[in-house]
Order: sequence, then structure tokens, then C-alpha cells
Amino acid sequence: MKPPLIGITTGYEQHGEPVVSLGQRYIRAVERAGGVPVTLAPLQEETLVERYATLLDGLIISGGRDIPPALYGEDKHPDTDPLPEDRPKFEIALVHLFREMDKPVLGICYGCQLLNVAFGGTLIQHIPSQIGNGLKHRRESTQEPPARHIVRIRASSLLREILGKDEIEIVSSHHQAVKQPAPCLQVTATAPDGVVEAVELEDARFFVGVQWHPEMDPEAEATGRLMHAFIRAAAEAITR
Repeated sequence: MKPPLIGITTGYEQHGEPVVSLGQRYIRAVERAGGVPVTLAPLQEETLVERYATLLDGLIISGGRDIPPALYGEDKHPDTDPLPEDRPKFEIALVHLFREMDKPVLGICYGCQLLNVAFGGTLIQHIPSQIGNGLKHRRESTQEPPARHIVRIRASSLLREILGKDEIEIVSSHHQAVKQPAPCLQVTATAPDGVVEAVELEDARFFVGVQWHPEMDPEAEATGRLMHAFIRAAAEAITR
């Protein structure tokens, strides 16, 4: 079977000329699972966005800085560090096209939040001040190892079917999370403090957002299961 083409969205910054970037971990995760990674710069031309959606077999919304709060109708929190709107607007357009075409989408960290915002949900802008609990969702400095904690998986979910477990340990690196889930999304995993850790679009073959970083935990069984399930769904999209 032809290996599926997997688009991976990139970071985006404006320092004079726009600069895009993507950590190699995302590329390696797709390659290890049997897909062909294609990095996607946030181009706004409608015809190019449609061409991406037509040519690609699956989409990963990668991690990144904070989504501008104006995109979900809120004022900026003092600890929010929004990225330029070009990136999330490009990704939202792609996500809607992939939903229409019933092609698989995997959102990772920022990508999980993006899926929620794309369909009308809102975000907790700063967990430490707005939730106020002791669970560490990200490390305080690069000198520390990445934060890890348990997430609980909902029984009747695609994620539970894929992972085969009710609880897993994950690598966490975020200070924002889903607040009000979009009407079409179901919460399918939570942290012990109640923070949303995964969402799914129930009427899709594979449309999943995870708040954690599977690409930062490449040897974990859960990472392998999740990535292989995503690539299988993308391969099946080729034959439909």
C-alpha cells in the first residue's frame, strides 16, 4: 500500500521576513509509523489551502505558542503569549476542509487547543492562575526534565480503543488547555486535576486532539499505538 502523505503544520514568527520552524521529533514520529511527512508553511491563499487538503492524506497540527484569544472571543490574559494570527487561521481553514473530506487529523498540545477553537470552543489561558492546583503541566526551566503525569482515558472513546488502557503516563508541556469544549467535540481524557487532555470528533473516522506530546516520548507504547493508528487511518483515506 502507498505510504500516506502527512502534512505537519509549522511554527510561525514574524521578524521582518516570516520564519517557519518545526522540531524534527514530529517528522521522525511520522516516519517511524510509516507515513511520509510534509511540512506546511501557513499560506493563506484559499486555492493553496484547498490544494493541501486535496493532496494530503492526513494532517498533524503541531505544538506552538498561544492562540490569539480574539479568535475565541476573549481578552488576553497577562501570561498569554499569542503567536501571529496567520498560523491559526491557516490551520482552522485546513481543519475544516479535512473534516469535510473525512480525512484524519491529529492535534498535539497547541494542536488540541486549535481543534477546539476551530469549532467554537474556548481556552483556559493560564492554568496556574486560573485552575490553581499543584499538578505540574510543564517544566519551569530547560534544566529540568520534561513534566510527566497520568491522564485518564474515557471508556467509550476512540482513544481508549487505540491505547488499550484506562490510564497512561504522558509528557506534558503546556500552560493552556480546553475550557469550554466545542459543541461537536467530546472530552475523552483528563488529568487528575480535571484539565482536559484529549478531545475527539465523534462522527469522524479519526479526528483527535491530545494535550500531551507523544513525539517527545517516542519509545512509549502509547505513542506507538497512537501514531500507528493515525497513519493507518490516513492510509485508508487513500483507498476511499
